Amino acid sequence: MTIYRSHLPDQPVPYMNAFSFAISNPNNTPESYPILIDGITKQTFTFGQWKLNILRWATALQKSLGFKRGDVLALFSFNQIDYSITMFGPLVFAGITTTVNSAYNADELAYQLRDSGATAMVTHPELLATAREGARKVGLAEDRIFLYGDQVVEGFRPYTSLLPPLETTPESELAKPVVMDARECKETTALICYSSGTTGKSKGVELSHLNFAMNAIQVVAFDGDLKAHDNIALSVLPMYHMYSVQLHLMCGPYSGLQNIVLQKFNPEDFLKAIQDCKIKTLNLVPPQVLMLVKSPLVAKYDLSHVRQINVGAAPCSRELIEALLEKYPAIAFRQAYGMSEASPGTHVGLYNDMVHGSAGKILPNQEVRLVDPESGKDAEPGERGEIWIRGLNVMKGYRNNEKATRETIDTEGWLHTGDVAVVDERGNFFVVDRLKELIKYKGFQVAPAELEAILLTHPQILDAAVIGVENKEQATEVPLAFVVKNQSTPVGKALTEQEVVEYVASKVAPHKKLRGGVRFIDLVPKSAAGKILRKDLRILIQDPPKSKL
Repeated sequence: MTIYRSHLPDQPVPYMNAFSFAISNPNNTPESYPILIDGITKQTFTFGQWKLNILRWATALQKSLGFKRGDVLALFSFNQIDYSITMFGPLVFAGITTTVNSAYNADELAYQLRDSGATAMVTHPELLATAREGARKVGLAEDRIFLYGDQVVEGFRPYTSLLPPLETTPESELAKPVVMDARECKETTALICYSSGTTGKSKGVELSHLNFAMNAIQVVAFDGDLKAHDNIALSVLPMYHMYSVQLHLMCGPYSGLQNIVLQKFNPEDFLKAIQDCKIKTLNLVPPQVLMLVKSPLVAKYDLSHVRQINVGAAPCSRELIEALLEKYPAIAFRQAYGMSEASPGTHVGLYNDMVHGSAGKILPNQEVRLVDPESGKDAEPGERGEIWIRGLNVMKGYRNNEKATRETIDTEGWLHTGDVAVVDERGNFFVVDRLKELIKYKGFQVAPAELEAILLTHPQILDAAVIGVENKEQATEVPLAFVVKNQSTPVGKALTEQEVVEYVASKVAPHKKLRGGVRFIDLVPKSAAGKILRKDLRILIQDPPKSKL
């Protein structure tokens, strides 16, 4: 057995409540230091205000909503300056937070509410209609739905209306962080983040307090040369995504890093915030890097303060990295690799030692193997193997899904990532393929099986298969559907590509749309066991037949 480890020594293990860890303040951040600033409105939370409001929210959950240990709060919103306040609140008393994709429709929201067991929700006023419909489908009472912002909308109150008043509530009466021993830290769920599986159903990744805090320790060990109080980061990654949860919502306050928050990614707001707030660090996904390289808008803004760019969720091509560094020679660049199941980071590059195409080096406090998926033996140096990971950052398991957990984490504690990599002599990992069939659209996971199931509900579709194809213009994968028409349906208007695209779009979140288009074929290639032969479909792309419209 060949086990790879970090070039850094193991870091101290934080056996404590994740909120207690987040406020442990290793860099002596002053109470008055602004750690969260809205990039548009300039609303600000200092470190002290942030901590106090989390305790007030924890108190409100317990006293006003009857929350107790193990109860689940759902957050269904775009980015908000106080998103982390609502997220950490339940963790104070060993409650649980589940973060929901803000692009979900009512059915997708309802599935997560039901599967996670959420008993209350905080949402954005613009998402209220969807939130109400999703809640109705699972029997979540409307008086347990609250809003971000400070306005009552259609009778729904802001969550802040539940906070105990500052003037009359001494801090001694606020909720106290639950003290946990090592076993409780490992076993007590803090977050449930949903990750699509190849079966098509989203799976709830249960992360313990130790998972969450441990990964912060691991990630911070790879910090660049910029010290936290000299750094300003732009928080534009979706806050329901574990990439943002860890880097911005946990590592930011823990380190005392100032985060400028944008509600959504909009190119002009994004560039203006970088200029006006003198952003030094950007955590991005590849399409945003592509925009920095190619968009004519960039020339209108001063981006000269940017010193570091970290890219995760999906890989950047060598060509895109080279174009970025040619245009911005003062910027240090690195890529990172991970998955929600690992809290999420496992590999991160070094800003001062970038290796083109590498997903980085192993974070400390982990063991990593590369295993030949055919033989089950460890791959020889330079050979491809599936990445297996073992460490205290590896999830507890999937919510309500023991079978999927057993298929992902073996009896020895190894997390089987489904991604195939090679490692060089310097410990740099290069992800070259993946066993799993997930499509990564701009960092979001799209399960082919989910789209296939939707396609098969169309009366004029007999069979279907979906694969991911590269869209170089957007620097991302997009879903492409192969469709077999049902010739036995009554004769009528012929099914068109646009009709299929619109049919799927009406039933899924925007990131799951068939942006790669539709191709009509006579037969979906399958194995004797009925498994779709996606490799054969990729051959059709290389030499596509004429579509039979």
